[in-house]
Amino acid sequence: MIKLASDKSFNRYICPLINIKGKTMEYPFELKYNNFHLRCVDGIMGPKQMMVMDIIGTKLIHSFYGNPSFSDRIPTSIEKTVKDKSGQLMSSKLLIFMNEHLPQPNTGLIPETWYSDEGRLSDIDTKYTRIKKPLTIVLNDGILRKELPFLRKYSSRQIGKMIIDARNCWLGMSYPMCFHDGKKYKVLPFNTSGFVSRLISVGEINKTRISKTNKTLEREYQITFDTILGYAFMQNMISCYMDLLPGKFYELSDYAQLYYRLFILSYFPNKSTGKIPKNPLSIDEIRQRLVLKTKDTYMVREIIKRILGELRSEHFIKDFSEEKIDRKYHYRYSRNTWKEITGEENLSDSDLDMTDI
Repeated sequence: MIKLASDKSFNRYICPLINIKGKTMEYPFELKYNNFHLRCVDGIMGPKQMMVMDIIGTKLIHSFYGNPSFSDRIPTSIEKTVKDKSGQLMSSKLLIFMNEHLPQPNTGLIPETWYSDEGRLSDIDTKYTRIKKPLTIVLNDGILRKELPFLRKYSSRQIGKMIIDARNCWLGMSYPMCFHDGKKYKVLPFNTSGFVSRLISVGEINKTRISKTNKTLEREYQITFDTILGYAFMQNMISCYMDLLPGKFYELSDYAQLYYRLFILSYFPNKSTGKIPKNPLSIDEIRQRLVLKTKDTYMVREIIKRILGELRSEHFIKDFSEEKIDRKYHYRYSRNTWKEITGEENLSDSDLDMTDI
């Protein structure tokens, strides 16, 4: 079964930035809810663009660890090679410096002096004098459609639009970064809410297959992680700080994908208490994070129950209930394991559970 890796920090701190029912977004868009704070000054970020980020992140992991195909096994954070690569050229001092010295004027890019071979950060950390160099991967949409069945319904033009949309979204957000310090994993706060950046840069776009009528059938994209948020994304993927999603996830409706990604995917039971964060979940948080504009509480309740019903029918959750707590509606569910979702025996949820760090 095809599976994709999805960045935990991206899932926990993103929200949908989409045009709904013909209404275009107004910029700057800002959402604050409890400790959640996201700002967008341009672009959109919906389920298709989030899917593209999962594809890009999975391709990055496979390329970095020498796997030629999306059907290869995705390594996990418990493996020694991943721990070694995660902590390579990375330290708490460097991450704190990066967060406190976001470059001005704001181009959204990492200053080259931070990763140059000359080691311009030696005053910050004498052991690690520079950060990792931004990596570049190549995506060919023709190969993607062969390897990822859920992409076959999209044309080269449609896939290209998803990639460019993801590139064009300018965000300021929390994006904790994960690295292994030689003894254990650490996840350090990294917050750019006052500083917008893109998630990726897109370089050359080459037409690799053209029809006899001169229609472009396949395109190839050079994608580089040389932006502030792109670097955080790259570091987390190298560390396999991820959740896994089966291919059938991308066949769900848009809001079912969003709900599962934002509220369920990254939250495992606490090992000591058994309690699952975000469960039960208040109608207020769901309304805010899904950016549901309607003020009609009955309509919001119906949307939520429809979403949870779909997740249950597709075996992502076992059941759900609506209950009132302190005169507010809350929603409770039982999360299914990977085996219950996919029928696969060979993946342990504990291999992906990094909630203790």
